[in-house]
Amino acid sequence: MRSGGLRRGVTTLVGAVTVALSTTACGSEVAEPVATSEPVITTTVPDEPLATTTTVPAASDQVAAFLSSLALRDAALLASIAVALAPGSPVQLYAQHLALAIDAIGAVETASLTETDGVFELCSSERCSTYSDPRFDPNTGLLADMAVDGQELGRRLAGAGPVVATDDAQGRIHSAYRSDSGMVNIVIEVTNTGSQDLRLLGFAATQATPDGRLIQPSGGWGESLIPAGTSGRALIALPQGSLEGTVSVPIVLADSTDLELVLPAVS
Repeated sequence: MRSGGLRRGVTTLVGAVTVALSTTACGSEVAEPVATSEPVITTTVPDEPLATTTTVPAASDQVAAFLSSLALRDAALLASIAVALAPGSPVQLYAQHLALAIDAIGAVETASLTETDGVFELCSSERCSTYSDPRFDPNTGLLADMAVDGQELGRRLAGAGPVVATDDAQGRIHSAYRSDSGMVNIVIEVTNTGSQDLRLLGFAATQATPDGRLIQPSGGWGESLIPAGTSGRALIALPQGSLEGTVSVPIVLADSTDLELVLPAVS
């Protein structure tokens, strides 16, 4: 919680205007007033910031809030939790990635959350994952990283790639996450910069890996129709994919023109 503000600057105006009045010795006649003035002096007191206090949640509370949002599988909650995590950290990127992935998929099963001796376990009907060894940013005190099934998030994630543009669209890889099974889930962002609607065929995307493999996705979700002047996202799942591969995404314009966005590996 932040509190703070600015103390108003105070401006003091000092001026002296002297009016001399003369009367005759005889009593009733009054001479015209003679006005004299001195220069106006303006003094400004600079604004002084009031003291600002920042309260950082306790480490245990940060971890609990983050993992609870993971268990609930709520995209909006994950997006809001991401704001409270260490900026630019692996755990913030992970929360953002999951928020976009869940938003693309739609309704997702919630998971149970248990804790034993500092190790948290999230379980769904498909599998269980452990979360442990939280790390905090030394400057802000905010949660920055955790280990998932024994491996730090920073080693499982890749951040945003460069923006690539064609005549009617531009796109980039927002993020990618690799699970223990070798599945790489990639969130793609595409903006329609043309004058007609386009259809994003995420399910038909391919990835070229650094070792020469061409991988077809096992699934694709998200916004397929992107109207002119708007943006959309898609999630693709690549079995045995790479965090460093280039993704090619087909696009079809409303007039049936076929395009392809070739999105470089994330940085």
